[in-house]
Amino acid sequence: MGEETIPALKNLVRALRERIPLEGYEDVHEALESWLLNQSGEGAGWLAFGKSRNDQVATALRLKAKRSLIGLLWDLLKFRVVTLDRAKDLVETPLPLFTHMRPAQPSTVAHYLIYLEREASAHWDILWEVLTREVDLSPLGSGPIAGSSVKLDRGRLAQLLGFSGVEDNTVYATGSRTFINLTLGVLASLATFLSRVAEDFIVWSSPQFGYLELPEEHVSTSSIMPHKRNPVTLEIVRAKAGELLGSLTASLTIQKGITSGYNLDLQEVNKHLINSIDEVRSSLKVMSDLLSKITFRSEVLREEAIKGGTLAQDVAERLTKGGGMTYREAHSKLASALREAGWSLEEASRRLEVEMPKLEEVLKSRGRGGPNPELLKGAINARRRKTLDDIGRLGEYENRFRESLEGLIKEVEEVTRTS
Repeated sequence: MGEETIPALKNLVRALRERIPLEGYEDVHEALESWLLNQSGEGAGWLAFGKSRNDQVATALRLKAKRSLIGLLWDLLKFRVVTLDRAKDLVETPLPLFTHMRPAQPSTVAHYLIYLEREASAHWDILWEVLTREVDLSPLGSGPIAGSSVKLDRGRLAQLLGFSGVEDNTVYATGSRTFINLTLGVLASLATFLSRVAEDFIVWSSPQFGYLELPEEHVSTSSIMPHKRNPVTLEIVRAKAGELLGSLTASLTIQKGITSGYNLDLQEVNKHLINSIDEVRSSLKVMSDLLSKITFRSEVLREEAIKGGTLAQDVAERLTKGGGMTYREAHSKLASALREAGWSLEEASRRLEVEMPKLEEVLKSRGRGGPNPELLKGAINARRRKTLDDIGRLGEYENRFRESLEGLIKEVEEVTRTS
């Protein structure tokens, strides 16, 4: 690099703390080079030596994705912590669960909340893998598609920028956006999960159910009907899932018709990645806040947990255990008795001369993975240990990234100060 460029680099370090005008340029790389040319003359032409906008764009995009995904993973961890904190106080609070939107079996609120944490944890693990194995590899030095005769130290460049490694194949490094597609796929799945949870709470908080009360910050009244408490934040979370699915579809559709290697079409994919991460982070913050403040109506839930025949399976199992019949026979007998009794499980049990089990007895009978209150306490502790491990992993990873970038800034400042 020409000596005359050093003063311009000093100015560049200062200018980057403010803003270099981008108007009239195709992209930021062209703007930077033009700015340096104006500052130092032809010496700035060395910046293009052995580099292409293709590998620089890919590098900048991966760095942006890395920083944003770290933030998203922290938001997911907060969601997980909140669900487990609430679960530990609700291990014995009943909750009816549904299949086909019909009463199925009794459970507990803690059992449901652990399910929420388990879903969030699964998405956390997959995003962590995408981040550390795909996003966190440096494309810098790959050239336009097949490298350059300039012997750049790609390992050193990766280290300076805080990447964990180098993407070795230059075609993949510059022309692939698989890391975006993988990220969008996980984000679309995560947004879909959050939408389902939002729908649960919308239904359960309705007057027809009355299982829970939403926090005041998450409801809004009607412009004309003063009695309304509309679940507005949950409705937005539910709607955002549609946007995420649209972004995934758009990204894949943009890429499906282009040849391998860089095409300008790929620039249109970037906004879908950036917007999707922002939207999911927003939804996670809404759901974490709501879960920390939501009120579960235990008296209502205790009554509702045994309505609609939710104990029918346990009655049939009692018939099997004590009546010398197969479960299929017991199932058939109880179904017939229910029809004859007008779908009253209590009356059907009386006619079959089998005692109706108590709710607490049913819950305590459940094995691993179910709503047994004692087993739930152990499950919460196990999930908490996993969450703490993930907090430690992410903290160390973020610190390494921050230290690398701080080291780069110091090195640039040292070069510009001593030259």
